[in-house]
Parts: sequence; C-alpha cells; structure tokens
Amino acid sequence: MDRNLRRLTLLTLSILLIIGTVIRFVYLYHFSETVFFNPFLMDRHDQKTFILWAKQIQQHPWYVDGKPFYMAPFYPYFLALLLTLTGENLVAVLALQLLLDVLVCFLLFLIGCQIADERTGLIAAGLACFYRTFIVYSGTVLSDGIITLLYTVFIAMALLAQEKHKFWPKMAAGVTLGLAALAKPTIALFLPFLFLGLISLRGGRGKSKGESHSEKLLPQKVKVPSRSYQAGLKTFLVISVFCVLVILPVTVRNFWVSGRFIPICTNGPVNWAIGNSADSLGLFCYPQGPLLSVWSARFWKLQLTKAMLFFTSYEWPQNLNVYLLEEIIPSLRLAFVHFGLVVPVGLAGLVVVFFDWRRKFLFLTYTLTNIAWVIFFFITDRYRLPAVACLMVSAGYFFVWTYDHLKTNWKAILGLWSAVLLFAYFFNTVPGPRIPNIYVKILAALTKKNVPYDLACGKLKKAYREAETLARLQPENPDAHFLLACVLEQAGQREEAVRALQRTLKLDPHFENARKFLKTLVPDGVDN
Repeated sequence: MDRNLRRLTLLTLSILLIIGTVIRFVYLYHFSETVFFNPFLMDRHDQKTFILWAKQIQQHPWYVDGKPFYMAPFYPYFLALLLTLTGENLVAVLALQLLLDVLVCFLLFLIGCQIADERTGLIAAGLACFYRTFIVYSGTVLSDGIITLLYTVFIAMALLAQEKHKFWPKMAAGVTLGLAALAKPTIALFLPFLFLGLISLRGGRGKSKGESHSEKLLPQKVKVPSRSYQAGLKTFLVISVFCVLVILPVTVRNFWVSGRFIPICTNGPVNWAIGNSADSLGLFCYPQGPLLSVWSARFWKLQLTKAMLFFTSYEWPQNLNVYLLEEIIPSLRLAFVHFGLVVPVGLAGLVVVFFDWRRKFLFLTYTLTNIAWVIFFFITDRYRLPAVACLMVSAGYFFVWTYDHLKTNWKAILGLWSAVLLFAYFFNTVPGPRIPNIYVKILAALTKKNVPYDLACGKLKKAYREAETLARLQPENPDAHFLLACVLEQAGQREEAVRALQRTLKLDPHFENARKFLKTLVPDGVDN
C-alpha cells in the first residue's frame, strides 16, 4: 500500500471510530436518564446479579460468597475493578465499557486486514461502529460486550500467532483464550479446530505473492505450502499452557471453597437444559420437561428450530429489549446497522471464504463455532454478538469481492446477491409485536421503583423523564400519570400535577392515593 492510500485508510478508520464513540456517548447520556440505568433496582435481572457480585468481590476477592462460581466470573471481577477505579461512578464504568466496544471496531479492522485487505477491515469496522445491539449491551451492567471484546481479541491474536513465528503472539493468544473462557466457556468448542488449523494448515492473509483479489472470481486451487507440524504443535501447546495458567486460579479457588473440581463455573448444565429439554422453545424460558438425548430425532429437530431462530432478523430479548430502548432513546436510531443487515451478507461472505478455506481455516471455523454454540444452547440477541462480529468481517469481504469482480463475473455476483436478498426476505420476521407486552410491564415496574428513589435522591430531571416515558408508552396506565403527578408537584408545577391526577382518576376512579393527593392540592375540587 502506498503512503497516500495508507493515510486515507487511517483517516477513514479514525473518522469511523470517532463517530462510533460519539454515538455511544450520546446514547449513554440518554440511557443514564432511564429506569434501566440503576442495576440495584432491577430485581430478577442479570444486571443486579452482576453488580451485587462485584460488590462481594470488592469485599472478599478470593472467597466472594464462599461457593463455587455459578456463572463465568471474569465480568464481575472486571466490573469490581472498574467500580474501584472510578469510585463507584456507574456512568464512568459504562463509558469505559463503551470505549472498549469501540476497540472491538478497531480489532475487526485488523482482522479484516489479516484475512483479506484494508478495505475489508474498514467495512467491518464501519458496520461495528453503527451496530445498535453492540451499543445497547456494552452500555449496561452485562457481560456481553466484554465477552465480544475478549472473543475478538483472541481470534485476532490466534491469526497473528499462525502467521508470525515470534513468541509474543502465541502467548497473547493463550492469555486472551483463557480470559475469554473465564468470560464465556463455550469458546472451548473452537479448540479442536484451532489444533487442526495450527498443525496442518498454513497461515497468511489469503493472497499468494503477486496475486490480488481482483484477479480471480473465487480462489483457484493452488499449492499451499504446509506448515511445519512441529511448529504448529508448538504454537498450540504455548497457547494451551498460557490458557490453562489463566484459568488455573479460578479452578483452584473453586476447589478450595467446595472441595470439587470445577474448572470455571457450574451453570453449563442449566443452560443446556434451558435450550434442550423436551418442552424447550429454543429461547430463554425455563423448561419443565425431561432433557432430550443427543441421539434422538427430537433433539436434532430442535437444533434446526434454533438455527432458524438464530438467523431470524428479530433481536430476541433477554434482560433488555433493543426495540424498547430505541423507543425510549431516539438517538439510538443513529446506530442504523442491525442483525438483518449484517448476517445475510456475512453468510455470503463465508461462502466466498470457503473457496479459500485452507488459508482462512481458523477464521472460517471460528465464525461457525460461534454460531454453533449459540444454537446448541438457546437463542438471545446477547449470545449472538461474537458471531455477529465475525460475520461483519466476512460481510466486508463479500462487499470487496463483489466490487472487484463486478465487471468480469456479473452473473455469479447476481446469483449470490439474489440469494442474499432472498435470505434477508425470508428471515426478516417479527414474532408478534416488536416490543412484547411483558417488557412494557417490566418498564412500568421499574418506573414505580425508580421514580420514588430518584425523587428521594433529588434527581427531579431523571424522575420526570422516567415518569413521562412510561406515560407516553402506556397512556392508559393510571400509575404512569400518578407518578408523573408526584414529580410535577415536587418540581413546583402544581397545575400540571393536578391535570395528571385528574387523568389518573379518569382512568381509574378507584385510585385512592390519587384521590387523596388531588384533595391536598385542590381541597374543594374532589368529589368524595
């Protein structure tokens, strides 16, 4: 790449990352004014579980609660560290998490460069900068943004370790693999493919010397020099050793407190049962039926159902509903990239990558295993994020491949893009309302907790936005107008508070607290 082109690439990447950062910080500003910002009030949500776990870690870093870890422990330890460094400032904690999400965008650029070229990397980074679901889950007290970061760092380091003969990329790959396993142990599914790729296949950027992407429709069969078996085995052993060293303290700690050998955590069987019991829906829903055998036809029929759910463009909610947040925070619409845009193009990119599978074996299998582990367990939008990150790179690859061959092989391109559009059409479905009623009820319950809490803390502005949001989304909910009246009265807006109370009583004439409140504001204006 000549100097001017390199400067243009760096300038474009910098602009993308700056815009991505601004969008995330604007979102955080508005998110901090919602009822989802205070994890301590979010009963039966993972946000509360993580924040309380982090507080326990701050008090007793080794023993914590004296039990073996139920969930993967990396994120709560990371959260405890951030809370300590920021002086318990949750805005600062989430700002740091969102900055790490921008780092994911940069890493996808590097991976795109590793498997193809800088154009692929720029497209991948651009998709990530504007990906709505990345922002939502990185901007809250949930582990998924950090899991995506660690998974992305690992594959970047693994590709580098395959390509370079230096020791540090191997060590970095091992350390990040261990950290990623402590954040989400399902990454272990990739280990057989990592072993196979390192000992038997050559690394590299996917182009032989003197050959460009524009010189071929699909990579032709070429002689691929074999890696030294011993060198590949050594790389795998180095990665494995450092991975084990990272995980070992957690294993020792679990054995110390329980006397049982638990490498990381104990909730794997529970999650497996959620997605693979006789009455499982394929989504997050605690089942009652018996566990299906992997040798049964019903088991594999369920996997097919979950595969269909995985590729559906709808963001399957758990703990947060992306569409509800988009209603509450209109600025989130600036992040216009969504699952249904990335995945069809990304899958087409994987098809093209497959024809050069020997050179891109690690990336190809890593992407597929990130899809597979979600399908094997159960589908949520949170769990899909590491797979989406990989598919952004393959989507960038497909866009570049299309541009390079548009004139010379337009028939093949037309066929593939037709398949992309058909896939997008058939999987662009919404199962009922985008925002199920249960999530509006959750919003109402959280509002009833947050408004009194924020009023007691003197946060009138936040309390008003919370009550006004609920009244806007549930105009027929008398609680919403009553809460709004409480805020308006405390803000000194007496007439507006009276109107809100009158609206409350119109919706529910038996709302006794509203009647009493209105009587204190207008003693002669309320019928007994």
